[in-house]
Amino acid sequence: MPSILNVREGVVNGLIKAASNDPYGERLYGESSHSDGWGFVSLVTGNPTSPLMFKSLKPIYLDPLSPKILMGAHEGQGTLIEMIHARAASTGTPKNITSTHPVYSTTNTGHEVFMVHNGSFRRDDLARYLNLGPGYGASYNDTFIANLALAGRVGDGITVGDLKWLLGYVKTGANLGILMVKYMDGRLSEVQLVVGSYYVKANDGKDGARDDYYRLYWCSGNGINVYASSTIVNYYRPVNLPNCTPLRNGEYHSYMVDANTGKYTREVWVLS
Repeated sequence: MPSILNVREGVVNGLIKAASNDPYGERLYGESSHSDGWGFVSLVTGNPTSPLMFKSLKPIYLDPLSPKILMGAHEGQGTLIEMIHARAASTGTPKNITSTHPVYSTTNTGHEVFMVHNGSFRRDDLARYLNLGPGYGASYNDTFIANLALAGRVGDGITVGDLKWLLGYVKTGANLGILMVKYMDGRLSEVQLVVGSYYVKANDGKDGARDDYYRLYWCSGNGINVYASSTIVNYYRPVNLPNCTPLRNGEYHSYMVDANTGKYTREVWVLS
């Protein structure tokens, strides 16, 4: 039975390879690499400290630190909750640490919200919703602004209504990982993870390529849940990856995790 560390190592190596050569991205967008930075956020249940976040502007496949940092990020005996992302910046968006994923914001009640995203939101519409002043485009990408808007409207958790509202601002797609970290009396109390896939069909002869590019897989077994891109699963699949099932377009999974015990519940949301 493979351990989470064995599975994780295979997924990380698959991500590095996929970021260097993404055949699905080449087919749909003419871009074969995710070269505009990378990052991760990680926490282990039962650990009283805050989540660990790291971001770099270097391509993950050229950054000499990426294997060392990623392979050393999991410490402790609790449940590992983690999001890792390699960015391919949308045209016209800034390439800076703020816009490198995971992007970060806080709610009005002090909870933390991290987001990784593949696709694009209508940045200007979200900026108008937030009443941002001129000049935001030089500093913030669409994902940062989307996460800022989401964090500003959620209460003690992200609801299906919150997600549906956010998807109303999608331009091309929203393959999303959203991590909400909640605190009580200064300590981690609960973690919510929302992950799933949605993309807009354009009826331009490329919808088959969109299906391939945005397809997200849920790989589960032996107490392990991994969500991975179609490129990782279909081109660079790790040997120890559990059984993988593709999510439907508009399907998201919401996990509520006890930050002390690691016990969780999962809901399936299907939006269109």
